[in-house]
Amino acid sequence: MKTCKLALTVCAFAITTAFAQDDQPIPVAPGTPLSQKFHGPASLQSAAAPQNAAAPPITGSTIPSFNYSVISPVDGKTYNGTIIGVNPATKPGKTTVVPTILVPVKLNFKYSATTSFIFDPTAADAGCLGGSNNAFSLTQLSPIFNDTNFVLGGVNVGNTQYLDAFERANFWTDVIAAGGANYHTLLGVAPMPTQTVTITSANSGTPNGTVYSFTGLCGTNTGNINAPGLLGVMNINAWDPIARSLITKLGITPNSFVLFLFYNAVMSSGNPTNLSNCCILGYHSAVGSQTYGNSEFEGRNQTLFSGTADTSILSHEIGEWMDDPLVNNPTPAWGHIGQVSGCQGNLEVGDPLSGTLLPAVKMPNGFSYHLQELAFFDWFYRITPSTGVHGWYSDEGTFTTGAGAVCQ
Repeated sequence: MKTCKLALTVCAFAITTAFAQDDQPIPVAPGTPLSQKFHGPASLQSAAAPQNAAAPPITGSTIPSFNYSVISPVDGKTYNGTIIGVNPATKPGKTTVVPTILVPVKLNFKYSATTSFIFDPTAADAGCLGGSNNAFSLTQLSPIFNDTNFVLGGVNVGNTQYLDAFERANFWTDVIAAGGANYHTLLGVAPMPTQTVTITSANSGTPNGTVYSFTGLCGTNTGNINAPGLLGVMNINAWDPIARSLITKLGITPNSFVLFLFYNAVMSSGNPTNLSNCCILGYHSAVGSQTYGNSEFEGRNQTLFSGTADTSILSHEIGEWMDDPLVNNPTPAWGHIGQVSGCQGNLEVGDPLSGTLLPAVKMPNGFSYHLQELAFFDWFYRITPSTGVHGWYSDEGTFTTGAGAVCQ
C-alpha cells in the first residue's frame, strides 16, 4: 500500500493487489470533498461559434427555439445564439412543452467473472434516500418535472417546474411586458426502460472504469448494488459513444431531449484510475440536431461533493441545455468564478454558480430536493439594467451585477 496525493482536495490510497484473483475497489481516505466538473473534454462539445456569426438553427428538430442577437456593452461586439422555447418577448406569451426522454442507466463495473459493483438508479437505497426510494422515481417526482411555487426576490414567478421558473425569472421584464401568464418552457417527461451498461474495470492500467471507496458514506447495506461508500467512475470517452448508440437503439429522434440518469456514479476526463481526472458529474451535447444530456443523481447529499445533492446536477445541465442547446452560444469572456478557474466564453448558465444551491424544495412525496442557482442571460452579456427578476443577475440573487470586464 502506498500513499499518494492525487489532487489538491483528495488524498487517495491505491491498492494494487486484492483478494485472490479479484480486482477490488480502490479505497480513498476521508477528507475534503472531491472537486466537481460538469462538462467533458472539448471533443464532446460543439466548436464555439465565431463572434458575429448567426447561430445555426436546430435543423431536423421540432423542438421550438428562437435566435437572439445582442450587442454587449463590455466590448461593443454583437453576439448571436439560440435558446430553447419561444422568444419571451412574443405577445401574447406562448408555452413550449419539450418531450424529455428520461433513460435510467444501470452501470455494472465488472472487475472479473465473480466481482462487480452495480450503480442502479432504479434500485432502492434506504441508506441514502430513505425507505423504498430510488433515484429514478425521485427524479420523476422532482421539481425538475413537477410544479411547485417559486418566489424569487420576493416575486412569485409561477407555480411551475424549476427550469421554467428560471427562464421566466431570467427574462422577467420581457415576460411581464408580454402578458406573463402564458410564457413557459416546460419538460414533458417520458420515462424509458432501464438500460444496463457493463463497464470494464480495474485498479490499474487503462480500463474504462474503476470504483472508489469512501469511509462513512451512505448506501444499501447488503449486496453489491448501490453499496455503502462506493463511487463508480467511468471514462467519459468510453461512455459518450455508448450514449449515442443508445439514442439510436431506442429510436429517439431530434424532436425530443434525451437525458441519461446515473446514480452515485460519475465520469473522468481520461483514465479513471487517476483520481485527478475525476469528477465529471454531467454534461450536455449534440450529435447533428439531436441534443442530449447526462447527469448523476447524487445520493450523498453534499457529503462527497460539496454543494451537490440529488437533482442539483440535473438542474445545472438542463438549464444549460435550454440556454445553450448546441454548446456554441458565444459570450464575452468571463471566468475565475464557480467551476471556471480560467476564462470561458459561452452561455453556460450553471458553470459560474456550480455548488451554489437554492433553499431545499420539499415536494408532496415528502422528499426535499436540491436545485442549483443559475446565472441570467444579462450576467454574461453585461446588460444593464438587468431584465431579470428583482433586477438580479441570478435566480437567487448571488449575482447582483454582471460578469465584469472581459476575462483575461
